[in-house]
Amino acid sequence: MKNFRFFDVVVAGAGPGGAMAAKRCAELGLKTLLVEKKTLPRDKVCTGMIMGDWAVHIIRDEFGKIPRPLLVDPPALKGHRLHVAGAHVQSLEWHTPLCWRKDLDFWLVKQAEASGVMLEAGARVVDVVQEENSIRVVIRGQRETQELKAQFVIGADGATSVVRRTTFPKLKVPYSGPVRECYRGSLDLDRDYIHWFFPKGLPRPRFNVNHKDDLFLIEGSGIRELSEEIRDTLLPYGFDPENKPLWKDGCAIAMLHDPLISGAFEPAMGNVLLVGDAAGMIFPITFEGIGSALKSGLAAAESIRESLDTKTPAAPLYLKKIATIVKTIERLHKVQERLKSTDGGCDHVAAALLNAYHETLTVQSGV
Repeated sequence: MKNFRFFDVVVAGAGPGGAMAAKRCAELGLKTLLVEKKTLPRDKVCTGMIMGDWAVHIIRDEFGKIPRPLLVDPPALKGHRLHVAGAHVQSLEWHTPLCWRKDLDFWLVKQAEASGVMLEAGARVVDVVQEENSIRVVIRGQRETQELKAQFVIGADGATSVVRRTTFPKLKVPYSGPVRECYRGSLDLDRDYIHWFFPKGLPRPRFNVNHKDDLFLIEGSGIRELSEEIRDTLLPYGFDPENKPLWKDGCAIAMLHDPLISGAFEPAMGNVLLVGDAAGMIFPITFEGIGSALKSGLAAAESIRESLDTKTPAAPLYLKKIATIVKTIERLHKVQERLKSTDGGCDHVAAALLNAYHETLTVQSGV
């Protein structure tokens, strides 16, 4: 082991939640290290939509106006269109800035660095151990392994979080696997909207199509099982089945809604706090995660401040702060479950889905 170092806070993961938590901790005067396993900027499978009030307001208030070069063409979507098989197309008007996640995340990290955060990119956290008076964090880069000590650790390292796995080794985590295919050109779909397709007339499986610059992307957890439906659905819009994607990639979503809602899983222990995807705090129905990551990142940093002031563990303070996020997830999860048994015809399903999408966007404003 080399370079034994001490930090007030070590944050694992340089997505929106990690950048937000690290930035606020540094602003509070804490010696903060942000560890990211990949070299920045790094891509992420994501629509790149900045959805809902949490995401828009927190970015604006904490990081400032998103620079125009970060946004794509179109720079903002007018809203969502839901295409349920056999039903009339439903439209939801909702102004939504649009970007590539690699550009957004890199900008957020640079802002965190400007606030005093130290960045260790290209190194992954491989172990987190809570000891009597500190937390031992082992990180591994390409050339060396380092052992660090910290007062607090924030796990913002995504769905397959190492911080979560080492802190809650008995937790069983089911996963969903979204896939993204990127094609050159465009489809005969209004590029100012994201288009959600439900080819079986049910909430899931589904896929979406969105345009960015001179590309269009097909994304969704059901792409593998829906290959024929995707072809048949998109043929009228000019999709060429012989056209090969420029690239195809995927990611994981930790499906932790049930244990998070029931309390079987509480995403904090001692002075180790989990935020965003690592905590399973991704919204049901739309599976939007930027807003909840930013919100929980702020809550983690503020909990650390209170922990230092009161000389008490951070976990109970954090769990209290994120209770409203969990309640929001619980409410939307109930809506999602009701949608599974929605009957009354395709138009009824489409209307129910539209209401559910609207709730996932507007529910955040009251929190």
